[in-house]
This record gives sequence, C-alpha cells and structure tokens, in this order.
Amino acid sequence: MGEELKIGIIGAKFAGSFHVDCWKTVPGSNITAVADIDEKARKEFRARYKIPKGYDDYHRLLDDPEVEVVDICLPNFLHAEVAVAAMQAGKHVVCEKPFATSLQDGDRIVETQVKTGCKYFYAEDWIFAPALVRAKDIIAEGGIGKPLYFKGKESHFGSHSPFAREIRYCGGGSVIHLAVHPIGFFHHLLGTPATVIGKCSGGGTKNLVHREFEGEDWGMGVLTYDEGVQAVVEGNYITRGGMDDFVEIYGSSGVIKADLTFGSPLSVFSMEGYGYAVEKADFTHGWTRPAIDEHHSLGYKDELAHFRACILGETEQVNGTSAEDGFQVLRIIDAIYRSNQEGRKIELK
Repeated sequence: MGEELKIGIIGAKFAGSFHVDCWKTVPGSNITAVADIDEKARKEFRARYKIPKGYDDYHRLLDDPEVEVVDICLPNFLHAEVAVAAMQAGKHVVCEKPFATSLQDGDRIVETQVKTGCKYFYAEDWIFAPALVRAKDIIAEGGIGKPLYFKGKESHFGSHSPFAREIRYCGGGSVIHLAVHPIGFFHHLLGTPATVIGKCSGGGTKNLVHREFEGEDWGMGVLTYDEGVQAVVEGNYITRGGMDDFVEIYGSSGVIKADLTFGSPLSVFSMEGYGYAVEKADFTHGWTRPAIDEHHSLGYKDELAHFRACILGETEQVNGTSAEDGFQVLRIIDAIYRSNQEGRKIELK
C-alpha cells in the first residue's frame, strides 16, 4: 500500500457527497471510484468530483484491485451487507452510523472483521468534533472534578431520506438515526453502560408529529455506568430551526456545555434570506447563526484523516471507532427500544 490511499465511495447521494468533500481535504487521499445503481446520480457525482471510474453494482467496485478502502454511504439496511462483502474482498471499511439495523447483522460484521483482519472504522464523527475533543481534554486534566452526569442530544425536523420512514430500511426512528451520536460519544468516554432505560414515542399514529414514520419521532435513554455515573441521550425529529446538537457534562466542581451546531461566532440578519445557514434549517430570514465549516466542527474531516493514518500504520485507532465499538453502540440502541417496549430496565453487563 502506497502513501496515496485509494478510496471507493459506495453511494452517490447526500452522505457520499459530504464524505468526498471531506476526503478531498485529507492529503494523500484519492477517490478513484464510485458505485451507485442510480445512473443519473452516479454520472453527476463523477462529473462533480472528477472521479475516474463509476460502477452500477457495488460488487464491481469491490473487484477493482486499485480500491483499497471502501467508504459506505448507503441507507442503513445496506450497511452490514456491504461491509461484510467489502472485508471479504480484502478492503478496509469506513461506514457511517448506524453500525447495522439488527444485532444479528452487527454480529456478522464483527465476525467478518476478526476473520479477515481488515480494518473497520465505525465513523462516529462526534468523537472527532473539536469542541468535544477539547471537552475531553478538560475532563482528563480534572477541570470539572469528577464527572457525574452527561447529557447529549441530536435533533432536527423530520428526515430528508425516504428510507427513514420504514423500519425494515432504517431499523428504528430518531434514536437509531440521531441519538446514536451522543450514545457513540459517551461510549467513547465511558464504555458500555450497566443498565439502560428507554422511552420513545409510539411510531406511526402514536408519534408526536410525524405519523408517516413507522419508527419513533422522539426517543430518549437513561444510561447508568459504573460508580453511578448517569447519562441521558435524546434524538428527535420534532425540532424546528435546523439541526441542534449539544453535549453537557456536569462534574463535582464544574460544568462543560458544547453547542455543536449553533456555536458559530457569526451572526447574520437578512431580509431576503440566503443560501445556507446550518443543516436542515427551514429558512435563512431574520437573524441566523450560519455555520463556518460544519464538516470540521462536527468532526468529519479529522475523522477521515485519522482513519487514513490508521490504515497507513501511522497511529493507533482511537477508542470508539472499531467494529466492536459499533456493535456495543448498537446494543445500547437495542436496549433503549426493548426497555420502551417491555417497560423495564435492561441489564447490559
């Protein structure tokens, strides 16, 4: 493997686009191929990013000897299938959340990674978000004393993905799509909780707003770790005004609050509105806080740079990004759902 990492993108839609934008900021990364069954999307993607090769079947991309790393940017239900096939083809894997849509599929990914020895990178971007990296450093140096209580949320209004509406495609609702981020970050910091309590809206006609979604449009979990440390995680599709991500950490002698989406130092007032403020914002009239570089502030750029360095043997893979870590995050999500359905606390240890 040379110093230039050759990457194949599978999926030429929303996630594929911002992943390529981020890869292009990582020196020594070369997007050599893209696969997507949608011919129009694939051709436009290739033209936009000047990608040499395009495939209508991801298996053909996996057969490409030039491709060393596969970046999976597909709907949730395809994550396990493609990850397993990619590692069996000898490719390293980067995959967006969620890890899989079922524990059975998650098991297959872990087993395949162990068997093949290929590297698997569970792409939880919050682990690399600069604000949260700094927060972790402050905790490590004792800046807020002993951490006691963690709180994290990702929310926005609905979903742009047609696959988010049916559980067979997405595995759930706002918990597996959005709360997965604070769950993954807290797993990075604290490991797997001892117990989980979950509460969700009922899905369909029992949802708070989005009755066309089979999965929940609001959900939360209470996670209890060793020594009584508590964490509350939330994901919801009912928040207007664009994506809203935050983390709060309460210690014995201090507090940290991180606003990942509305923490911009830039304020704009516009009578006419303008192109873009923050992901999933409804409009840009009046006062807004436009993001400066969302891909950096949410951790995507540093995440992919880290994965490249790991593949080239320049550094060790950070805790929270392995196949086993992805599986543990999926176990927590599953426990939230089971707790909600069964009305009881779920033991994980």
